Amino acid sequence: MNPTGDLDFAKIFHGFYRHKGLVFAVSIVVFLLAAYVAATMPNVYRSSTLILITPQRVPANFVAPTVTSGISERINAITQEILSRTRLESIIKEFGLFSGGGAMEDRVGSFRKNIRLDIRRNDAFQISFDSANPETAMKVANRLASLFIEQNLQVREQQAIGTTNFINSEAERLRKELEEQESLVTHYKINNRFELPDQLDANLRIVEQLRDELKGNLATAASMQERLGSLQKQLIEANATPPPTVRPGESDIRISNLPANQKIQIRQKELESLLIRYSEKHPDVRRLRAEIAVIQKELEEEREKAKKSGAAKAPAENPLKQIIEEQIDSLKSSLNAIQASNAEVRNSIAVHQKRVENTPLRSIELTKVTRTYDITLRKYQDLLAKGLESQLSENLEKKQKGEQFQVIDPANLPLSPVKPNRPFILLGGLIAGIIGGLALAFLWDLVDRSFKNSDDLAGFVDLPILATIPTIVTRGAVLERRRAQGLLGISTLGVLLVGLILVRLFGARFF
Repeated sequence: MNPTGDLDFAKIFHGFYRHKGLVFAVSIVVFLLAAYVAATMPNVYRSSTLILITPQRVPANFVAPTVTSGISERINAITQEILSRTRLESIIKEFGLFSGGGAMEDRVGSFRKNIRLDIRRNDAFQISFDSANPETAMKVANRLASLFIEQNLQVREQQAIGTTNFINSEAERLRKELEEQESLVTHYKINNRFELPDQLDANLRIVEQLRDELKGNLATAASMQERLGSLQKQLIEANATPPPTVRPGESDIRISNLPANQKIQIRQKELESLLIRYSEKHPDVRRLRAEIAVIQKELEEEREKAKKSGAAKAPAENPLKQIIEEQIDSLKSSLNAIQASNAEVRNSIAVHQKRVENTPLRSIELTKVTRTYDITLRKYQDLLAKGLESQLSENLEKKQKGEQFQVIDPANLPLSPVKPNRPFILLGGLIAGIIGGLALAFLWDLVDRSFKNSDDLAGFVDLPILATIPTIVTRGAVLERRRAQGLLGISTLGVLLVGLILVRLFGARFF
């Protein structure tokens, strides 16, 4: 055959015909191996259970659920938990699965391969398990369904409890921060309690009242100053008036009605006039001196009495002067009191005016101090509300009123195996054998460089073909053909035997 020639289907079919024995042998070998596999593969039974996802029984607008992940996400998470090595080992030991031996890792891997999970809708999914024993398949499927239901309840409850604990811990942390910030705000308000914005109106009213009071005091002081000036003028006039005198021979009754200090002055003037005319031994002189001594004694007694009674002043020379001086002293005392009061009022006005001026600054500072407090307070109140909602959700999950998995189609006892599909295996083996045989025949003919007919020779040399000699069948050719057929048969049996051994040894890993 010329390998460089064009592809000719007629030549290909002739090549298949020439190697029909090889095609037949390969087809028989592959078909028999497929038949052996179909015959030796154990029956596999599948049991399935359908689980419905029922929504929570309490409306979500009354109690918001804490589990917000989608159905597929939660089912995948639960599947990973159930298909863990620990869970699968316990199920393997419980039902004695894959007891043929082997390491636990291999048994767990085989168990995982035999579990099927099919999410049909957003509210249902199906769990299936394949086993050589139909009763075992049913029991394991039911066990897996119960594990899914228990795990779902456990996961939802744990998530609700975890959410509640997290919210409570955050609320406690915010409560402590709130107390610290509240203490800062309280200390600031106490330290600046007179300059806070809510005291502005009161401070303004007090400043106005104090100014009115100061205005009234100034008016009163001015009036008293005028009165004091008038009294001082009267005092000057009183001082310019000479003291009363008594002419000789004037009645002593009038003198006796005068004050002691005036009496003493009158008697001393009389004594001076008598001493001009008489000596010390004259009876009138002695009498006057005795009277002066008596009057002096009376004056001292009056002074002692005045000291005891708290009077600080000596008796005035005359009653009018005494009255004027007392009025002047009273006015001065009143003026001093008013001036002291005015000083206090001015100080109070300055203090309250300073408070009014500092109020805008304190307002800004208070806003800065309370801003963080208000934000923390709102967060704390929100967490308290969320904590109550989370507690309701937790109680909802504990009482199993939330979303649940419900078995609506329990696992049944399978009556017919789902695999192997023996007719399909046999048909597949036959088709694969025929295709393999044809492919091997094609390759054999492709690598064979001998000339099969005149066309092959004509395509190889550029010379005309004069004649063709038909095939001459000799005894040697017949024997050679039989020897080739026998060798093909022996090779077919050998390949079949080797294939059976390989399927026996390694078939369990692939089928």
